[in-house]
Amino acid sequence: MITNATIDSSLNSEQSHRIVKSKTAVSTLISLLAVMISTYLISWLISGKQPPPDSLLNVIYGSGLSYLVSSIFMHKLGQFPGSRPLSYLIPVVTLSTLTIIAIIIFLRLEYSRSLLVASFFIVLSISYVEFRLFQSRIKGNYAVIPFGFYKELIECSNTKFTVLPSPGFGTRAYTGLIVDNGADIPAHWQQFIAETLSKDIPVLNSITAYESITGKSPLDHHGEISYGELKPAPLYLASKRMLESTLIILSAPLTIPLILFVAAAVKIESSGPAFFVQKRVGKGGKEFSMYKIRSMCLDSEVNGAQFAGEDDPRITRIGRFIRKMRIDEMPQFLNILKGDMALIGPRPEQASFVKEFEQSIPLYSYRHVVRPGITGWAQVTHGYAADEDETREKLSHDFYYVKNLNLWLDLDIVFKTIKTMLTGFGAR
Repeated sequence: MITNATIDSSLNSEQSHRIVKSKTAVSTLISLLAVMISTYLISWLISGKQPPPDSLLNVIYGSGLSYLVSSIFMHKLGQFPGSRPLSYLIPVVTLSTLTIIAIIIFLRLEYSRSLLVASFFIVLSISYVEFRLFQSRIKGNYAVIPFGFYKELIECSNTKFTVLPSPGFGTRAYTGLIVDNGADIPAHWQQFIAETLSKDIPVLNSITAYESITGKSPLDHHGEISYGELKPAPLYLASKRMLESTLIILSAPLTIPLILFVAAAVKIESSGPAFFVQKRVGKGGKEFSMYKIRSMCLDSEVNGAQFAGEDDPRITRIGRFIRKMRIDEMPQFLNILKGDMALIGPRPEQASFVKEFEQSIPLYSYRHVVRPGITGWAQVTHGYAADEDETREKLSHDFYYVKNLNLWLDLDIVFKTIKTMLTGFGAR
């Protein structure tokens, strides 16, 4: 799903953004009116075909606000690769409705329970129809300018791409135009690109399109990456750390007993300590002690550090379960409070692996721009890495995370992490 449109300023990138935003705004406005009118008609019937009293009007206004909140969340969460807005529909609408209920109760406003229930299903239904149509609109056949980074793009997904043999070849039949604005493009092609923008046809950057489809950044084109893009906003990072620490402290009454219970079970099943402490590399390449509940036998690394494999005999019976559910990572909440880690970020590696990968994988150290996390974009999209090739693949996902780090991407990872815990994706 191509959703981002980052184009060189000389090609008037803001025009592409305005096209997408205007279409989204119109769709949202129509849906909002549909929600309000539908809720009003039901309130009219409930009130005996009379003008609705305050108890019903409050719910009508609340239903409109609930839809707007749900729409914003779904558009934001649905912009990332592998994310389908409809997969977030029920939890997002439920949360927005509960928020509206909390506001109504807090303000001590009158409300109708029956209309509130009806409005929930109205928002759910209209949002479903809207995003069904939205998904159908963004699919199409994209024309590709045959210069620079484009071959990897047309091979990366089932999205329809057509490489143009010449400027203007059947352009009207295409959804958008994709160009590598870092490539050396002949003048007659540049003129064609400018004409395309003037006709309100979206023009997308090829590398950004590739990232939006695959959820990873092409490592062999790292020279085109602006180093400033790999430095997340300090304000967001500070807010993120404060929020994560607060959540951990508030959840401690639930998590601490669970950790102690699982630790006791591990102790009963096999000899040795229940907790496992290992040196890992964190932000800035500094080593720190990472805490885990032991999921392997006591002498699991007697022959040195090594990746865990499928059906690894070193993993205990309880260890297999807690690794699948990610319970073995819960002691790392202490690492977060200490400032070594974050809830979300690239997984920290052992120093021996880091030294090896830094020699063989270009820009591997960029994983250390942010604090490592308990879960991350690479974990929920790629899974476990068992060798250097898979590590290189995960690094491209880590690049994508660092470049696009924001609240919505972190929320998307939270949703995907819950799904990962339920399915056991990537666990070994």
